[in-house]
Amino acid sequence: MDRTTMSNYDVPYDRTPPFSISYTHDREIGKKPVIHHYHNAFELDFFVKADLEIFVRDNNYTIRDGDFFFINEYEIHRIHYQPNRPYARYVINFSKEFIQGILREAGLEPTLDWLIHQGPRKVETKLEQRSALTSLFKTVVSAHELNDCDPLAEAKVKLNLLQLLIRFKELADQQQPSPAFNPHIRGLIRFIDEHYAKPITLEQLQAEFGLSKYYISHLFKETTHFTVFEYVLNRRILEAKKLLEQTELSIIDVALGSGFNNLQHFYRIFQRHVKQTPLQYRRGVR
Repeated sequence: MDRTTMSNYDVPYDRTPPFSISYTHDREIGKKPVIHHYHNAFELDFFVKADLEIFVRDNNYTIRDGDFFFINEYEIHRIHYQPNRPYARYVINFSKEFIQGILREAGLEPTLDWLIHQGPRKVETKLEQRSALTSLFKTVVSAHELNDCDPLAEAKVKLNLLQLLIRFKELADQQQPSPAFNPHIRGLIRFIDEHYAKPITLEQLQAEFGLSKYYISHLFKETTHFTVFEYVLNRRILEAKKLLEQTELSIIDVALGSGFNNLQHFYRIFQRHVKQTPLQYRRGVR
């Protein structure tokens, strides 16, 4: 599964600032393309109006009006829009460093850890709960717009973001567990996420899971819209970017640590995928 052919499913990587917020409102979505990407920050979404599907890591979620959604940093996600539907949502991206100080002071670091490692990605809200959430998001938008000229604005952004995270946790605690996703897909993705640094073949997955490799290929593509090879390759590129950003490892150690057993092969795939050499990429993010 170390072929060099690149596909149309290379997943774009968005580097985000420590904090950003946006509001999108389309009276009616036309034929919008599938959005797929990942980024170096957490994402907190509130869907005021929506009718769409989001695939995140190993699960597929149906999104409707009032859904509150959390995406972990570096999680590949794909959004499938339904055409001719009203659409409005708030999107916050934030880094752990941006919020860590206030979380520590409030004794709420376990809340973010819970969201990252245990919490559900989606929580549903009742009609009477949505106006308060909308007000919180509007307050964050207003404070963020004043950030350059008001010394209290960043503190207000962080305090309201903290309230949103607390509210997400409270709503998640009240919610019934979501129906289990296809256990085969969940197991396959977990296996790839844990073994991407080693060679992975369909034959190996067939032996590991006791499923036909043809069934694995069909199920994986039908559910995730990636082939197994595409997912493995994107997972390796994602890890290489993280190592280039966050460590001082040599390029060859980055290659080996992210699953590329040949340096020349790593350079060729990385440059074709990222449009930069690994060294250029590292210099650009430092």
